[in-house]
Amino acid sequence: MEKEISFEAFSRAVETLGLVGKTDKKTVRSVYLLLCKEFHPDMPTGDHAKFQAINDAYTLVMDYMEAYRFDFDEEEFKHQFPLYDAKAGIWMNER
Repeated sequence: MEKEISFEAFSRAVETLGLVGKTDKKTVRSVYLLLCKEFHPDMPTGDHAKFQAINDAYTLVMDYMEAYRFDFDEEEFKHQFPLYDAKAGIWMNER
């Protein structure tokens, strides 16, 4: 069963992690690990409350990404791959 996620909570999580624009799971995890190293309570710059907020934000964002549903239509394809020239059958950077 999927958890309900409010947009407000999602926005706070994205802000906590400092995510900007489109991203993928690998990038989210990299950002998360860097923040954990910086704010882990055992580190000189450690902050238990901030560390907990980072963990909560990461969990929420990953839950959102896991629950994402894909549309397998042409419009979604164009949205995901804007540099693909369907008429020519090539990627724009292959010209």
